[in-house]
Amino acid sequence: MLNSLRLGMMGTLLVCLAGSLSAQTGPRSYVMFGLGGQFDLAQLGGTITKDGLDSTRPVRDAQGNTTGATQTAIYPENTLISLNRSTNGLVGVKANGAMVGLNLNLGYEKEGLFGINSLFWRINVNYTTKVAGGYTTATFAGYKWLEQEWNYTAWTVPAYIGIKLFNATNDTAVYVAGGVNYFRGGWGVSGTIDGDTLRNALPGVAGPGGAFLNDAPSPGIWKENAQFRVSGFGLNWLVGAQTKVAEKGHLFFELETILSAGMGVAGTQSVGGANALAPLVAYPVVLGGQTYRVGYKLEL
Repeated sequence: MLNSLRLGMMGTLLVCLAGSLSAQTGPRSYVMFGLGGQFDLAQLGGTITKDGLDSTRPVRDAQGNTTGATQTAIYPENTLISLNRSTNGLVGVKANGAMVGLNLNLGYEKEGLFGINSLFWRINVNYTTKVAGGYTTATFAGYKWLEQEWNYTAWTVPAYIGIKLFNATNDTAVYVAGGVNYFRGGWGVSGTIDGDTLRNALPGVAGPGGAFLNDAPSPGIWKENAQFRVSGFGLNWLVGAQTKVAEKGHLFFELETILSAGMGVAGTQSVGGANALAPLVAYPVVLGGQTYRVGYKLEL
């Protein structure tokens, strides 16, 4: 779906570009407001849906011998769905998939740079937060033994220099731009994996040597809340189109790509989390990504 949206936007830009492009007659400046959507926040969709995260502790059989496998610190949703199907619903699951974000955008744009009207510069402030996905729960015989919730927030301040080409009437344009950004933010995961209760209540079913969930962390992870944060500088670019809809108003559509990442370190807050991972855990933090945005430019 994302590829189709991207191709559709590029096709629209090419059609506009083919329609009698010319340099605008005079540079203008705008204040702009935008609203966008960003998918697979922090590029954690694979971890949430299919990969999970292994613990540092081994799985043991009923006699206490290691089996060569490792316990699970983060359960992927496909594993829980498989358990749901193979146990005829004894293991229940509610899966919400990868995180989806809402992007709010505020900026200033000025046409005319180095004496060339078709060049422009822009500076924006973007705020992105999770609005859907990233939440998984599982039950065993009705008891909620697992709850995993992911969060994400990011501030980016991208600056751009680009080229903007207008049609003959100067009311519609396409543009491309690139630049650098400052970023600050991160993601986190919180929740509980109560393998201990299942292990004690259902020996032979869960826990060491159990038929199901023998890889649940021991000791269990209780009310963990690991937050990874980074800041720094990265690169960015965008493609877009705008059209005049009022005397001083312009509607715009654009695809913005922000490249920003760093290594975040989070402290675990539970005994089970420290045993399963480490007291201090390092993990890559990817901020930015691709944002599909619609907005309004008010000519000053």
